[in-house]
Amino acid sequence: MSSKKRLIIVGIISLSICFMGCGRKPVDNAEAYGNIIAGLEDEEAYAFLVMNTDHHVLVTSDLVYDTGTEKQASIECDVYYYSSGGAENQGSIAGGGTAYPLTFSESAIYTASNHSVEKYAVSDKDGLLHLECGIYENFDEAGNASYTSVKGEEETVSTEEEYLKLMNEYAESQIIHFSYGASGSLNEIMRK
Repeated sequence: MSSKKRLIIVGIISLSICFMGCGRKPVDNAEAYGNIIAGLEDEEAYAFLVMNTDHHVLVTSDLVYDTGTEKQASIECDVYYYSSGGAENQGSIAGGGTAYPLTFSESAIYTASNHSVEKYAVSDKDGLLHLECGIYENFDEAGNASYTSVKGEEETVSTEEEYLKLMNEYAESQIIHFSYGASGSLNEIMRK
């Protein structure tokens, strides 16, 4: 066998070993979140969100309702993420009423109300939930609308176009369906 072929074979074997053992080892949901789910009260439901993160995101809620067209939706939840060897509560998020159920995309979790929309993300680097962008519609005494945008800690003036664009992202994202058991708890993005 030529030395060039030997080098290629050694390279393939090395890559195979690295893919099997290098980097982060994915954990299953029961291993990562089993203690949290076991500790839920009877009225609390949960959902696993399949997103562009190393692990599924777990959301729990005790305010599950039927929207009329969608079952098992919620307007608020606690968000958990597995990072640094354990799952931790990353915070709570809430929308502005049952007309605006929580939704998600491959990269974000959304909340909305009659006059606001927020986009949250979970960071793989540190596992933390953060407000990626929130846009809020305000009215003065004469009824004129103005818009404020919050990104991280920075608050700026926004536009109606930016507000409508983020509201459209919310409208096109998928409603989170909560479950009281493992069956139906996995939420994946359905391709249109």
